[in-house]
Amino acid sequence: MCTGPCSRLLTPMLLVCPQVAIKVIDKKRAKKDTYVTKNLRREGQIQQMIRHPNITQLLDILETENSYYLVMELCPGGNLMHKIYEKKRLEESEARRYIRQLISAVEHLHRAGVVHR
Repeated sequence: MCTGPCSRLLTPMLLVCPQVAIKVIDKKRAKKDTYVTKNLRREGQIQQMIRHPNITQLLDILETENSYYLVMELCPGGNLMHKIYEKKRLEESEARRYIRQLISAVEHLHRAGVVHR
């Protein structure tokens, strides 16, 4: 999915239970990114069919005249790169746990015929 200048993440919707994250992709900006225009729908379909505890779930995709809205599972703990950056160093046991989760998720994708880029 597009990250960077053509998308932004909205704060969680507090009116809906459970909480979700909504990623907004501006269509005008996305049109300038050939990867996004070619693959947004396909990646969305793939992400909706994948179910694994270590892969963020895409719940829905909404489209308006100006934007795409990706409704995603909220991960309140943030992402792994931010955690590593903040801590500067992980204990071996913690690193081992994260590596196992990553391997499990990538193995699940490969079994489903999906290659993570």
